Amino acid sequence: MVKPHDICDIDLLTIGDVESKDRENALTKIRHLCEFGHEPVIAAVVKLKIRSKSKLELPAIAEASLDLNGTPIRAHATGRSMTEAVDLLVDKISRRLRRRRKRFEDRRKQTLNRLRRTARQETDRHETSSEERGQVPGYSTIPIDEREVVRHKSLAMRPISLEEAADEMDQLDHDFYLFFDCDQNIDRVVYRNGGGKLYAMPVTAGETLPGNTRPPILPSPLVLNHLPLAEAKALLAVGEEPFVFFADSQNGRGQILYRRFDGHYGLITLAN
Repeated sequence: MVKPHDICDIDLLTIGDVESKDRENALTKIRHLCEFGHEPVIAAVVKLKIRSKSKLELPAIAEASLDLNGTPIRAHATGRSMTEAVDLLVDKISRRLRRRRKRFEDRRKQTLNRLRRTARQETDRHETSSEERGQVPGYSTIPIDEREVVRHKSLAMRPISLEEAADEMDQLDHDFYLFFDCDQNIDRVVYRNGGGKLYAMPVTAGETLPGNTRPPILPSPLVLNHLPLAEAKALLAVGEEPFVFFADSQNGRGQILYRRFDGHYGLITLAN
């Protein structure tokens, strides 16, 4: 499955007599670092330079510049050989990425703690009845063979946890929410049924679903299928569910096909 933080192509610039094995080594190690991160890498540039050894103790220079979701991360290193310079460069970038991830995780924990405190104070808000949410308008009736996908939304979203997805669904007043789960590394949907209960789909083996800050999040009885869009439309047409969560049969990414109140369908996908 393709992750949303898969990186773009890396631009490699060389000056001097840089051997092909050093080029491949630099690209492989920088790409691994980028894929290890938790944010999209919009652009990546690596520069390798070999200077004349006649008067220089450290003739090899390796530089890298990463655009990490709009934030520049840069580093450079020198060495007696290009292999040494690249290893030192990777070590510098790795430390900076770990520090950035730690800051991200600290902020996320603070946000979750704040949400838990708010949830305890406003339990009734998280147990909203269908009457409090208001009457949901009915769907217009259109013959099945006339229904079309009239709206396609492709979402570029940061990876979040299941609890965060449930919170965002509440804040947006939606009945389902498609996201990439940063804990399980899968495309996922959290949704609310007609009785106000929350469900997650799919559920991984041995996973303990959270339930301390809202009505418990339960494992969904629905099954995730790998389907072409035409089969997902047919499945939605014959069922009574408001949406079908399915994996694209070509790229494996999770998608939601949902009923619109005008009788047609909408499609939600996650941007690569």
